Amino acid sequence: MIKTLSFRRVLGLGFAVLFAQAVSANEGLTQEEANSIVKEDIASTQIMAEVCPAVIGKNAKLDANVQTLTKMYLKEYSDVSMTLDKLQADPEYKSILQETRKAAQETSKEEQHAVCMDVAEYQA
Repeated sequence: MIKTLSFRRVLGLGFAVLFAQAVSANEGLTQEEANSIVKEDIASTQIMAEVCPAVIGKNAKLDANVQTLTKMYLKEYSDVSMTLDKLQADPEYKSILQETRKAAQETSKEEQHAVCMDVAEYQA
């Protein structure tokens, strides 16, 4: 079951993991659950790519970080041949992407700005 999370919460959870540099997200999860988390993380990065240019302007570092994060998350997917293009055809991913897009629209501009700046300033 997919639960709706706020844009900030989804991204905050992802960044907490990233900044800690110690990921053990698959512990205690089924493969399906772990893949769903990866889909949520990738959807969040894709929504950032849509939302952030309007919030903080065109930013090459943001674009590069979104690509880096997407590639990093794809490596965590159980099917090593998974690509963003393949994922975009997945019904579960499409649903997660829609939910994340809706949550982003409901998020205040201040929160969007803070999240976008976090991504733009992220040091991979």
